[in-house]
Amino acid sequence: MNNDEAKFLLRAYRPGGRDAADPAFAGALAQARSDPRLGAWFAREQAFDGAVADKLCAVAPPPGLREAILAGASVSHVARPARRWPVWLAVAAGVALLFGAGLWRFKTAAAPMDPLMAFALHDVRFEQHGGHGGPAAALQQVLQNPATRLTAGLPVDLAALRATGCRTLNFGGHHVMEICFQRGSVLFHLYMARRADFPQIAAAAGPSFGEKFGCCAAQWADARHVFVVATEADPAALRALL
Repeated sequence: MNNDEAKFLLRAYRPGGRDAADPAFAGALAQARSDPRLGAWFAREQAFDGAVADKLCAVAPPPGLREAILAGASVSHVARPARRWPVWLAVAAGVALLFGAGLWRFKTAAAPMDPLMAFALHDVRFEQHGGHGGPAAALQQVLQNPATRLTAGLPVDLAALRATGCRTLNFGGHHVMEICFQRGSVLFHLYMARRADFPQIAAAAGPSFGEKFGCCAAQWADARHVFVVATEADPAALRALL
């Protein structure tokens, strides 16, 4: 793991050490402890995130806001002349907009996306893609078949894919394979890794979803592998694969 990969993970690390036991951050934390420059950067990031959290926690709603909202709802069917809002109510609305539309960093710190999914979304949006090999081409044909449902089980041999030229990424010290494929005119990217390398990703009843960098992704696992499929297209196109 290099410093750029470590920073990518540590930006999702919540202040106060609440993620210290999460194995997804173990490699990045070790890198920060061993590299003084990365450690100093991480300390500044944590201080900033903590300061933002403290400021937000210090924001209290004006007295009577709840009652005012409920009273307004109860008489909303009655036509009323236009009037100016009290200053305190305008301030409360501004705080609500601040929470909803800004402070992406704080939202991420409170509920971080799984690092593998975030890595895949970043790769889709910003990196160059390629790869070759017979096993990769065979799997690509399966993926491009409109009848294939990705979560129903895929014929994956990670060792053969890597040995024959499939695009191989290094994330957290582990190999992640990536294959591009199309369904109709829509381009997708499938990321595959060993389940044992990412134990924090548990097999679940259905995939989890995320959006970042203008892309969307779905993540799931089976007994041996973890998968992320991502695209720059509409989320509806993504769900149709699953």
